[in-house]
Amino acid sequence: MTYLDLAVVALAVVVVLHGAGVVVARRRGTLPRHFAAAVAVTVLVLCVLTVVFDSLMVMSDLFRFDEDRLTGVILWRAPLEDLAWPLAAGLLLPALRVALAPRPTDASPAPTDRQLQEHA
Repeated sequence: MTYLDLAVVALAVVVVLHGAGVVVARRRGTLPRHFAAAVAVTVLVLCVLTVVFDSLMVMSDLFRFDEDRLTGVILWRAPLEDLAWPLAAGLLLPALRVALAPRPTDASPAPTDRQLQEHA
């Protein structure tokens, strides 16, 4: 199994879970208005940070990749396949957060017993 094969399988699972989380959040009323934009910015920042820090770690010889299992597409010194993990985190974690968020409550306070008796 190549790094790309593993990344594709993991991302397929994450995309399904992300979609389910968004559907649940929309039904519960917990999906923020600019959710997609926030997720896109998050994924972009995570990917840039991954390229920078993975490249620095490769240059420092902290780890090496099996060249036979890579696609050969390199961004600075980081293999393309490494971007699957920040993409997965950037999709999955926000979707879980909005899906599991408490339902919004009415902004007005609940009526007291005395107020209910006065209206009766």
